[in-house]
Amino acid sequence: MFAPLKLNLRRERVVVKQRFDGSIYIPIAPPSGSASTPHLTLVGGDGSPGAPGVLKWFASGPISLELGGQLPSVTVAYRTWGKLNAARDNAVFILHALTGDSLATGEGGWWSPIIGPGLPVDTDRHFVVCANILGGCQGTTGPASIDPLTGRPYAMRFPLITIGDIVTVHRRLAEHLGIERLIAMGGSIGGCQALEWATRHADMVTATVAVAATPTLGPMLIALNEAGRRAVMADPDWRGGEYASEGVFPAEGLAIARMVAMTQFHSPESMGERFGRKPATRPSLYPSFGGTFDVEGYVHYHGAALVRRFDANSHLYLTRAMDLYDLYRDGGKQKWLAEIQAPVLVVGIRSDWLYPAADVRELHRDLLAAGKEAEYAELDSPNGHDAFLKDWDLMREAVSPFLERFRPAPETAFAGHG
Repeated sequence: MFAPLKLNLRRERVVVKQRFDGSIYIPIAPPSGSASTPHLTLVGGDGSPGAPGVLKWFASGPISLELGGQLPSVTVAYRTWGKLNAARDNAVFILHALTGDSLATGEGGWWSPIIGPGLPVDTDRHFVVCANILGGCQGTTGPASIDPLTGRPYAMRFPLITIGDIVTVHRRLAEHLGIERLIAMGGSIGGCQALEWATRHADMVTATVAVAATPTLGPMLIALNEAGRRAVMADPDWRGGEYASEGVFPAEGLAIARMVAMTQFHSPESMGERFGRKPATRPSLYPSFGGTFDVEGYVHYHGAALVRRFDANSHLYLTRAMDLYDLYRDGGKQKWLAEIQAPVLVVGIRSDWLYPAADVRELHRDLLAAGKEAEYAELDSPNGHDAFLKDWDLMREAVSPFLERFRPAPETAFAGHG
């Protein structure tokens, strides 16, 4: 006999489910927090004002959106390292990937091995900025934010956004900081943002570094993104996107979406080398059905981990922005490549099938054919798309020679930001 479960009916709903062998388990659920975003905690939100990398805030004012509509204002969460020089031209804008955040370097930073004093992005010489993207959930306005018209989270009333909108917001921030010229640098959809900077905001761009990014996403990956979105929407706790207002969260749906995504971030080679067909080495988060393979435990773990730090509706909006992105929209390839005014480095990953290296090489050829100054580097890694977040020696080798060309001289006069 099992002791009765005591349920907290004020804020949390505990659901008991039955395993295939008749035992019971409590499925993945996010920890509780604030009423409006019960599962979200800002990454690295602590710090002394004025310290490098401390979280800061900027209000953009009204933003007109590429697909129509307007946001009355966007709050942007961002961090900076180093100082803006007197010429206001030593900035590097670091652009994060799908579920990333503004903590690009420092303790827990996702690109710490390449950003810092003496590193490829040298914070002794550069003014480095990283901001959470529009539609995200790490401090910048997104579906979990409060709609000023209703006093409730936007949820699915949040308008459709694009990579172009994300970069428009970032340009507002750059102008607010007094930046006149910058290097745009990012990986994955951060790389797409870098390409957007190069073509739509060329007047501010000194150089572009786009890692593991291509002009469009292929149909196989659009299909997998849609499978992930439908997993979220099929969760009974999604509630048409209104879960925050109703005190629940579609934890199982978002976890399954992340499991699908983890296959995109790896490669058959890395999955085979790491997991093969070995049985599970960690406790299963789900009921066993004929045993559990180690690779299943791995995707289960990462599904549960995302639930603890990300918003389900943000996942819907940002994967759709990823699908919709087309560098050559509204004019075609020739028009937009002609807009580029600064050198471009594109970096492919040998084993990446999310943004394949062959497509990155094609982009490089197109840049050269358009008469642009362009370089190509490739990470010879088995680790798939996520190599740009793992293979640090390869990343440094790929980006350092290009960035060294734009390394500013030591500065004694500063513009006041940093």
